[in-house]
Amino acid sequence: MRCLELFQILKHKKAKGAFYLLFLFFAFLTTLNAKILIELYPTAIVKKDEVFLRDISKIKSDKDEIRLKNFLEEIVIVKFSSDIKKIEKNDVVESLKKNYIDLKNIQIIGSNKIVVKRATQKITQKEMVDDVKKFLESRFKDIKIIFISVNKKELTLPYGKIEKVVKVKSKTSKNIYLDYIIYVDGKKKISLPIKAKVLFYQLVPYAKRDIPKGKVVKKEDIYFKKKTFSRKYNFDLDEILGKIAKRTIKKDSIIKSYFLSPNFLVLKSKNVKILYSSGPINIELVGLALQNGSLGDLIEVKNVSTGKVLKCKVIAPFVVKYVK
Repeated sequence: MRCLELFQILKHKKAKGAFYLLFLFFAFLTTLNAKILIELYPTAIVKKDEVFLRDISKIKSDKDEIRLKNFLEEIVIVKFSSDIKKIEKNDVVESLKKNYIDLKNIQIIGSNKIVVKRATQKITQKEMVDDVKKFLESRFKDIKIIFISVNKKELTLPYGKIEKVVKVKSKTSKNIYLDYIIYVDGKKKISLPIKAKVLFYQLVPYAKRDIPKGKVVKKEDIYFKKKTFSRKYNFDLDEILGKIAKRTIKKDSIIKSYFLSPNFLVLKSKNVKILYSSGPINIELVGLALQNGSLGDLIEVKNVSTGKVLKCKVIAPFVVKYVK
């Protein structure tokens, strides 16, 4: 504690306490009269933003002056404003004066100029790649990483507790763009852009057996397995089942959408049977399909008798049901 701080405390204490603190203050000054040798180093490396006297010198004292030695060690000489700081011997002297040290009892030897460097720690390119790979594998379950591009061979950071954060900026069918952010002691120090080239795994439908041309594809004709693609495809089971093979699809080949055509149970401009139900009343009408329709499709059908256009659901070949 500086002596000035003692006087500031005195201003806010009651008289009785003030006399006691005053007694301690003079006792403290008495200990400062002991002789101390401070040997300044030519260079020093520090881990914190503040440079203490203990960081840049060796302080010697006898056993009787341990309290004074400990006090001197905690004096802050300067704070860092860059990664390298030059401290003059006079800077040390001025710091001692500000802390009310009697220089008659202090001998300062050693270097007249100390070059102080901030302690650093490094993150290698391999570490960055491993961090991003681990993040991608935990975030995306269906990708294959081709390579991860990092444009820095190494990162040099000030000493402190490191926290790494990886964030996705954007994603395309082939690349994932990320931010690799480094915090040191809770302060953001660097944000590095990183690109990962990937392939996406997808569950793909394969032919379990040869599917001849003109055959309707059924569930038992298909099996699925994972495959990587340079871009994302849509393999919707509903878009495959019930469709007709336009060509023969060989066993163990991928069933692609353009191999198939819709299985229309109702054809445009063809007559259909319209089923109409209302309570206990069931009526069959003759209609004309105005659209093609697969099983379950809603299409427009014209009632031949009245000419009225009805909304109907395809339920069987050339059979539709009126939908209210």
